[in-house]
Amino acid sequence: MLESSDTEEPRPKKVKQDNSSDLEIDPLAYTKTGEFTSELFKIEIRNLHRYTSPSELRKILYKHNLDPVKIKRAPKTDKAFVTFRNEEAREDALKKLSHILVKKKQLIVSAAKPNISPFAKNASRGDDKLVDVTSVKEKTAPLYNVPYNEQLELKMEDIRKTFDSLNKAISDEWVQNPSKIKTLLKISKILPSPVTEGYRNKCEFTVGVNAETKDPYTVGFVRGRFCDGNISVEDPFECTNTCPPQMMEEVKKFKDFIKNSEYPPYDSIRNIGVWKALEVRVNRFGNVMLTIVIDIRQITNNDQLKIKDDIVKFYSSENEKFSVFTKYVGRKEKVDHVRGPSVMSEDVCGYKFQITSGSFFQVNTEGAAVLYDTIREVADLDKETILLDICCGTGTIGIILSQHVKRVYGIELAKSAVDDAKVNAICNKVENIEFSVGNAKAVTPCLLKKMPKSDSERIVAVLDPPRSGVHSEVISCLRNNEMITEVVYVSCDITQIKENIVNLCRPSSNKYGGYAFQFVDSIAVDLFPHTKKFEVVLHFKRDRLLKT
Repeated sequence: MLESSDTEEPRPKKVKQDNSSDLEIDPLAYTKTGEFTSELFKIEIRNLHRYTSPSELRKILYKHNLDPVKIKRAPKTDKAFVTFRNEEAREDALKKLSHILVKKKQLIVSAAKPNISPFAKNASRGDDKLVDVTSVKEKTAPLYNVPYNEQLELKMEDIRKTFDSLNKAISDEWVQNPSKIKTLLKISKILPSPVTEGYRNKCEFTVGVNAETKDPYTVGFVRGRFCDGNISVEDPFECTNTCPPQMMEEVKKFKDFIKNSEYPPYDSIRNIGVWKALEVRVNRFGNVMLTIVIDIRQITNNDQLKIKDDIVKFYSSENEKFSVFTKYVGRKEKVDHVRGPSVMSEDVCGYKFQITSGSFFQVNTEGAAVLYDTIREVADLDKETILLDICCGTGTIGIILSQHVKRVYGIELAKSAVDDAKVNAICNKVENIEFSVGNAKAVTPCLLKKMPKSDSERIVAVLDPPRSGVHSEVISCLRNNEMITEVVYVSCDITQIKENIVNLCRPSSNKYGGYAFQFVDSIAVDLFPHTKKFEVVLHFKRDRLLKT
């Protein structure tokens, strides 16, 4: 049953800043920046059973091939709000869910409007406080005052707790036949980072107002959370545990530049201004790559040309290893190369990789080498192995592991990343690798069909996806193509890949066919000292006795 939302359109509110000037706040300003927010693609679900949890609702959505971004259950009501990645996904959900019964109750679904900006909510309460009690150092490096060995122990305990939850979820799937589960998830060890101070090769700094000094040209880290209406920006100069000194120097220079610019810094509350952020990349060869993020909604083409000229003049004295890009946001996103080399390179495990302004590259270069060696160790690769590098990005994993296997097939959705991967393979003279652009669900079966018979003996799939994991259809593809005998899953947030892991290991079904995968081993790698984050490499092997 489809119904239209009867929520009133939010009206602009006024909020006092510095107890003097009245500012007009658009309650939906954050949806008009040109940046992605799933709030634009939200639905409301009503008539839910009171005991339907968010995780149960997510399973229902997955069952109908729907891929939600966020699910929020309204407490003590029959409502839930679900967001999606685009309008097409939202329309698909509205169509499918309108005919579904959950616990004998007919769902009522409708399109929902985005949440009102937290700044507007604060204004309605007369709350203009933008200060968070947490310091920016505690925000970016919450474990900075904990001895490093103890940090590793805390992370191991974190992993154990998450694995306990995963093991319970897997066991619940096999409740009819629990004896089929041979091995539960457990962590073998955590490997330390070779470097623990100033290890990041990339940081993104926000331009905004510091709530204490009232300086609108502050370039640093946001201390609070946007959802709390707290966006005070604080200088990053005490964050030496994670950021190298070279980055701090670039922040200081950029702040001087925008303070003397005729164009204003971006204001996240009123959604106006130009200078929005600064991304700094560095490598071990002395290269620096800046990407200056500029909001162009309120400036002309001539202004853009003027800004480019100003940037060129300001950085004219920098050496030949210094690059600058501009990234325009607010309309159609565009990146321009302003000065210096268009790429920078970095060596990992004896291979050289070209990095562009938009490339993904592990933020801890020396730690990344440990991670890739760990993947090789966990997968126990040999010259008879065919490697499927799913979510291959710019080809880092596949290229590094190519010397240990017979052949590598990389699969990646983004064409620009595949173009970079091909360049990296050529530069490193790697010939036993090929890359395909497309969805893993569609590309993988085609690759398996064209493999010679002799190549089908041991096929290992490596997944190193974004934080949220892969679409359920990718896991379905791995389950249904039984030529894939092993999976190595690399995750930087194991709490977010629960569904992926459970579906690899669950009993056979129409969607997840073939023999189930059994857990073999896992090793963690600390790529993020002084934070609560880490990488985990998990190894699964298909068990021919688990087809039920």
